[in-house]
Amino acid sequence: MQRQSNSQTLDHFLEFIFKGEYEHALELCATNVEFVVFRTDVDSQFPIYGAHTGKLAGITLFKNLAALFEFGDFEVEESVVNDNYIIRFGRLAHTVKRTGKVFNSLWAMIVRFDEAGKICLYRMHEDTAALEKAMF
Repeated sequence: MQRQSNSQTLDHFLEFIFKGEYEHALELCATNVEFVVFRTDVDSQFPIYGAHTGKLAGITLFKNLAALFEFGDFEVEESVVNDNYIIRFGRLAHTVKRTGKVFNSLWAMIVRFDEAGKICLYRMHEDTAALEKAMF
């Protein structure tokens, strides 16, 4: 049986995340997967910021995202693919549940895969100033 491509793995991962099926999403990840949102430093005001290592930390991160946002548009505009990395760029518009304000941002995603085709690094960059403005 042929292993699915890294692009297919990433597509399935994102589908599971947006459907709230975090355990299925994390099955596509290495045991010590690292999720980095904006920067590696943790911020108590923004529990999504920082580095989150391991599958359980990933589940917590995505649950925090779902608690924070009503997911809206998430458009991929471009992808760059090589053997072990996928870099994607796009736009998003998510509503902050607490304030009702829309967080609009360009985004960039960097995903690295291990030799088994599992996600071992998922790094997301968005407009933090726009997020923080929508949060308050």
